[in-house]
Amino acid sequence: MMFRYAWAAGTLLLVSGCGSIAGLLNDVLTFPEETGTSELKRFESRQELADYFTEQITARNDRAVNSGFGFPFRAGEFAVDVALEDAAAGGSDNLGAAPPPTDSIAQDGGTLSSDQDFSQTTIQEEGVDEPDVVKTDGAFLYMIDNSLVRIVRVAPPEDLGVVGEFTVSGFGRDLFLYQDKVIAITSTGGGYFFGGGGIIAEPLPLLDDVGAVDIAFDGFVSDPSNDLLFARPQTHVTVIDVSTPDAPTLVSTTAFEGSPSASRMIGGTLHLVLSNFQDFYIDVLPALGTRDLELSGIEVEQLLPHFRQTTPEGGETEGLVVTWEELSRPTDADGFGVVSVVTIDVNAGGSFTAVGVVAEPGLAYASTNALYLTDTNYNFGGNLRETTDVYKFDLSSDRAEPVATGSVPGRILNQYSMGEFEEKLRVATTVGATFTRMMGMQSGPFNNVYILEERGGSLQTIGRVENIAPGETIQSARFLGNRGYLVTFLQVDPFFTLDLSDARNPRVVGKLKVPGFSTFLQPMDENHILAVGEFVSEESPFSDRGVQLSIFDVTDFANPVQTSNIVLGRNSGAYSEALFNPKAFTYFPERNLAALPLSVFSQLIFEEPIGIDDGDLVDGGTSSDNPPDGGVDAPPPDASDESSSPAPPTGGFDGLVVFSVSPDGISEMGRVSTRFEQEGFFFSSFTRGVFIGDNVFAVTNNGVRGARVDDLATTPFELMFESQGPVFFTD
Repeated sequence: MMFRYAWAAGTLLLVSGCGSIAGLLNDVLTFPEETGTSELKRFESRQELADYFTEQITARNDRAVNSGFGFPFRAGEFAVDVALEDAAAGGSDNLGAAPPPTDSIAQDGGTLSSDQDFSQTTIQEEGVDEPDVVKTDGAFLYMIDNSLVRIVRVAPPEDLGVVGEFTVSGFGRDLFLYQDKVIAITSTGGGYFFGGGGIIAEPLPLLDDVGAVDIAFDGFVSDPSNDLLFARPQTHVTVIDVSTPDAPTLVSTTAFEGSPSASRMIGGTLHLVLSNFQDFYIDVLPALGTRDLELSGIEVEQLLPHFRQTTPEGGETEGLVVTWEELSRPTDADGFGVVSVVTIDVNAGGSFTAVGVVAEPGLAYASTNALYLTDTNYNFGGNLRETTDVYKFDLSSDRAEPVATGSVPGRILNQYSMGEFEEKLRVATTVGATFTRMMGMQSGPFNNVYILEERGGSLQTIGRVENIAPGETIQSARFLGNRGYLVTFLQVDPFFTLDLSDARNPRVVGKLKVPGFSTFLQPMDENHILAVGEFVSEESPFSDRGVQLSIFDVTDFANPVQTSNIVLGRNSGAYSEALFNPKAFTYFPERNLAALPLSVFSQLIFEEPIGIDDGDLVDGGTSSDNPPDGGVDAPPPDASDESSSPAPPTGGFDGLVVFSVSPDGISEMGRVSTRFEQEGFFFSSFTRGVFIGDNVFAVTNNGVRGARVDDLATTPFELMFESQGPVFFTD
């Protein structure tokens, strides 16, 4: 059985002398006061970094001791050599797959590209690719299922089949496709477990490379056969040559210590953000939370992330991902974790450069010119840090360079709450409710939009609009050119339009209330926004819900209207991965098509378009330079313009829903089930819709189903994968 340890909240009840849990948390676990500046400071020497690590480790240890939040064992010898796995033999050629006809594979050293148009992964910025579980070039699907990369022929669809497979180390769901190379990003997870026998529920790929320690639980020494084992998490970047799809070959594998936080691909350059959290250092800090903590024997290099790179010829390179010369720290100290920004040249055998920040990671947003990372601290004491630091890295050279920092009040929802235009960063934030020491609410949440400009190494706020929709929180945001869009939610969906043309005077100019809320906003053209979200009835918010697809017309920017709306799975229980993962939503504007995965949990009662009630409009917020009543009320749209949805089969549904989508409206064209009845029903861990020419494919980890877009009632193209099944380690 696997054991993972966390500092349990129940420990607080054993601490005497505290009037309340809230008081204890405020007194003990509150992070250092904020200075109001976000400046990054370079370390001037290795010794300065060593002193900083010592200071931060000691501060955390003291908080743990005072609160009773310590690790539940005392370590004796804890010598751990967390060697990186040798992944040079990770590839396999065409495992068990029948070779395709010779004319289906490119013979000129490049992948076979289709002459048909095809859909792409949903991305935020043009020219900045994002990873996903499925990529296509119109002729093949490139997929990753945990540690197996599959290459599936889809053109012509009658020859649908696996043509090549490649095994990578670690597990993951992130792929890039660049020219004739696939780049897989996987991780090993890391963690603690007992190695004395039996089945380990969550396998660690690096079982042979972890260390062991005899442990004592309150005086009870464990059986030596049940040594506690530990491995730091790792991120593996595997570059695969797929110029001959039926014989993929390894270019390089690089294993980095740390977990993957974000990645972007610009041309042939991969920018990878790696996070080494403070809790990853249990191998060198096993006694954290004890009064006699001894740090004199710890070397700086033990707390910095390492890497090992292997080539097909067996060559190896290893060392530090970042050295002290490449590290910075925030003015407001944020522990001893290390965030690394690694820049990998895919065309140069995986060679890389890296810089780092000693801080806890947050979100990442990238334009073609810059990468922005956020850092928002949290604690459990009721004093949530309501400031988010933003670090800007310039991407114009062969390495990411930190060039500016700034801060904004509040917390950022996701990458789409940031956007760069004309070298200015727009950021949407929510300032949450704060609490007293006795957990009494002091104030409700409110929302803001800030515009930041780089000036002399600082990201300075040059424009703002604040106090948008008090009492609600941001559910989605999008910044497009000189326009911005916000969706907040309490029980209904206020859709806000913002004029950002004057960066020093951004204004909320329009707002509209509709049932439910949108979680992702996709531009269709200059005046139409396609929105994915959840319908929530005002009358029955807990039972009357469904997955929602809508179009907002912003031609009259001060008076947005919802012109089309479809609700799926209403009153039956429905879910879509697209609600929280935009990559699960496929928009194919070249053919006015869209698709999203859908699970309907029970027999449907009814499914029909939802009327739009303008109702009361929420507060549009104020700006320091705007009148308090900024924005105008939007009239209700004509509900008669809404599209209808055909009644789906009863008994629930799992699969892909395909829509015709244009500025004129939305209509459902049909559904492709991903239940493979002949083998029974297997849950799909992901579903993606891929359009290629006149066909659509529902792609899952269990198999692929395809159909002509104009005839979704039949699915003539079908391919099942051999089940990978769970992986276990045994004696």
